[in-house]
Amino acid sequence: MGNDGFNRSVLVVGLGRFGCSVAQTLQSLDQDVLAVDKDPLLVARWAGTVPTVEADVTDPIAVEQLGASDFDAAVVAIGDSVEASVLVTGNLLDAGISDVWAKSVSNEHARILQRIGARHIVNAETDAGKRVGHLVTGQFLDYIEIEGEYTVVKIHTPPQVAGRTIAEAQVHDKYGVTVIGVNVPGHEFQHGTNDTLMPLGAELVLLGTQNQIDKFING
Repeated sequence: MGNDGFNRSVLVVGLGRFGCSVAQTLQSLDQDVLAVDKDPLLVARWAGTVPTVEADVTDPIAVEQLGASDFDAAVVAIGDSVEASVLVTGNLLDAGISDVWAKSVSNEHARILQRIGARHIVNAETDAGKRVGHLVTGQFLDYIEIEGEYTVVKIHTPPQVAGRTIAEAQVHDKYGVTVIGVNVPGHEFQHGTNDTLMPLGAELVLLGTQNQIDKFING
């Protein structure tokens, strides 16, 4: 199922509020998502919204039957059982998914998840499912939703504007986004002005609607 960097296959385990939010966000971003839960009622409830399957992923055989090793990334959204969360995370890592995002409900839980190799630990209190869904795609280094339709994101400089200033690239006129600032590794953060250069490999902090940001990233 492996696709290019911005169209990924993602397995979401756990159809609670957080898991559903992640799965729906990934679906809205045209990612290849499969949501899994062992509760048949939850699976039936969400089946019309996202692709779902009933399975107990604490069982390695179920992981194999799901074809988990074919997925680019996985989100372990189990919050009611630390033991199940750790077992599932371990099983997915064993299946060969290196990009595992796991929700933690405590510092101790987070430490265990880190120790067994989860690459991203998601704090259940502070990280909303929608934000995590956007980050899992690999398009954004960070994603912050603000009031209304606007979001603030951090991305690497897209190739089509690399090496040009904000004015030269006509960033606002062409794409509608605002470059708040540019962060070049090893240099001080620069606020975005017309003369600010956007080098390849730099991090850009942008403000815009989702459509404007997508247009800017994809040229």
